[in-house]
Amino acid sequence: MTETLNSVATSASTASANGQFDSDSDHVSALRFITCGSVDDGKSTLIGRLLVDTRAVLQDQLAGVTKSGETDLALLTDGLSAEREQGITIDVAYRYFNTDARKFIIGDAPGHEQYTRNMVTAVSSADAAVVLVDATKLDWQNPGLQLLPQTRRPSLLAHLLRRPSVVFAVNQLGAVADPAQAFAHIRAALERFAQDAGIAVAATVPVSALKGYNVVNAHHGWAGYDGPSLLQLLEQLPNTPADSDLPLAFPVQWVEKFHDSAVTTQGRRVFWGRVAAGSAQVGAQVQILPSGQLATIAQVIDHARAPQGVTAGLSAGITLDREVDVRAATGSWPPRAGRRGRR
Repeated sequence: MTETLNSVATSASTASANGQFDSDSDHVSALRFITCGSVDDGKSTLIGRLLVDTRAVLQDQLAGVTKSGETDLALLTDGLSAEREQGITIDVAYRYFNTDARKFIIGDAPGHEQYTRNMVTAVSSADAAVVLVDATKLDWQNPGLQLLPQTRRPSLLAHLLRRPSVVFAVNQLGAVADPAQAFAHIRAALERFAQDAGIAVAATVPVSALKGYNVVNAHHGWAGYDGPSLLQLLEQLPNTPADSDLPLAFPVQWVEKFHDSAVTTQGRRVFWGRVAAGSAQVGAQVQILPSGQLATIAQVIDHARAPQGVTAGLSAGITLDREVDVRAATGSWPPRAGRRGRR
């Protein structure tokens, strides 16, 4: 949903940003980032490794996730009983840690397709997305290998929501015969995908969440990589700027319906999401994509359902002046033939 004469970019241009500084402490402000990707790519384990190696976990917490002398790092973030019983991530779990250089807020997003809505909620308020790729699930010996849908989908959604930084972390390289060759082929596939989608990738780094390679401390030369560790990269990433001066861009995340409403002067649906750019104001004319329909904003409410205009970076509920077909973003790729909008 955007203002008239402007189109929602399914691969929106990444806004440039500089790190924001706290005027009182002169330290770079906290970075909010999520880990996302396909099922069992090691997202929860990666966060567990970050927490353990930065000494953000107390001894009694470690004892609670240790069985037979082995520490299950994933249990540090899988807090729901259903998650622990099934060994999957369902809801978004947030954890906090800091280094000497920066503070961090991590969101562990689910990898199952049916929980994509939860992932979108997490990435909408994040400064960066770390997309994990499991090398063992790909035909890593093939230079022209294909990526999994759940690798592409969160990357596209993060880009659609105008997150300034996307980092690819190639995991499980220690489980393949030739880590260097696997990383080279997977990195090339990620670069092709990012170029086709218009995604500006901050970095691609090989990691072993289980062993700790290149997560907190750099493991020089491993998998043919001599760059900084994932944590060192995160310490340098920018925060998300508020694009309040741009035309309205509003990816819809949830549709709330009121079929029994007697109001006939406006639509009976509230479209919820986060204002990615511009501001949502009553009376503004907008264009719905991909249909191209035009409508006027009849009501704007904030997260507490208080009627008021909402600017970029904040969540809002928008009601239009009439009924139109608006669906929640799915991050499908490539776009269907004939879909309007810049890419």
